[in-house]
Amino acid sequence: MSKRPVKSKQPPSGGAGRQRPAFASLLAAAIDRRRTLLSASTTDAVRLFGGEADGLDGVYVDRYGPGCVLILYQGRVPGDFPVMRAARDALELTADLGVRAVYLKPFARDRSSLGGQMPAVLTDPSPAVGDRLDESFLITEHGCRLEVRLYDGYSTGLFLDQRENRRVLAQRVAARVKRGEEARVLNTFAYTGAFSVHCALAGAATTTVDISARYLDWAKRNFTHNEVDPAAHRFAKMDTFEFFRYAKRKQLAYDLVILDPPSFAAANKKRGIPAWSSTEHYARLVYEASQLVAPGGVIFASTNTADLCRPGRLEREIEQGLGHRPQYIPLPPIPEDFAAERERFAAKMVVVEE
Repeated sequence: MSKRPVKSKQPPSGGAGRQRPAFASLLAAAIDRRRTLLSASTTDAVRLFGGEADGLDGVYVDRYGPGCVLILYQGRVPGDFPVMRAARDALELTADLGVRAVYLKPFARDRSSLGGQMPAVLTDPSPAVGDRLDESFLITEHGCRLEVRLYDGYSTGLFLDQRENRRVLAQRVAARVKRGEEARVLNTFAYTGAFSVHCALAGAATTTVDISARYLDWAKRNFTHNEVDPAAHRFAKMDTFEFFRYAKRKQLAYDLVILDPPSFAAANKKRGIPAWSSTEHYARLVYEASQLVAPGGVIFASTNTADLCRPGRLEREIEQGLGHRPQYIPLPPIPEDFAAERERFAAKMVVVEE
């Protein structure tokens, strides 16, 4: 990694106006509230500042090992928010954590207005402040090594809010293996495969499904980073419903099916793949997944779609998909760094009856 200092860039939006209240004070207080979490030697990727929950709507700070990402939501962050000063404050306040760079991710209120083009700052290898980091590097999550890219457009390769769910699913797999039972895991909409890696390390035979070849290659690298041979596991470049049809034809069965879909996905007319909407299609997703669950197996169903995060809504989708009220298995509390944002996430684990 280069140690060359990088000059501060111009902010993507906002001026150098006066903060109300001072962001540095709010961030320092938020970090102090997370000191127990930050002292854990097995995890170095956490949310340090969570928008309105920590005192300033539209502003988020995520830490990934040696780097931080300052996320700004247009239309929510104050118009006079001093972006560069905030980046410098974030670097200063996280120096004792080993953070050496702060990158910016401005999120437009309406991405369609960008004409398919991302702001240059999202793919610029030079941070807003600090030392330029490698294009990709590894963070640690409960001892698992995962690859992230802090200037990979809007994403980084890892959704931090699922950290404790990944841990508890891996523990469930480990318990099955210890009892001498099979642990076959199907991870759909898998992105970079973090759920798959945690389960594989616990002893599962995993199947990782994503429509993107790029993300499947990333998932395979995550296996390799943890000294797990990706050749011993299955990776399928397919739409999830396309894979469900394939698996049903092949009479495949799984002890755990992971459903963590995006809120929306565009149609692919060339491949005959229809558009996806969580609010319209989640019940169908649960139904199709349930057809592949082995006796006694479970479905982990998760979402960050606002409508589905309303109290009781995800349960209704699950029960509509299954045709009955299932047995719900307790999940761990939302991670403490996201606890004040609990209305933004919903997850359930259910036993699928024979």
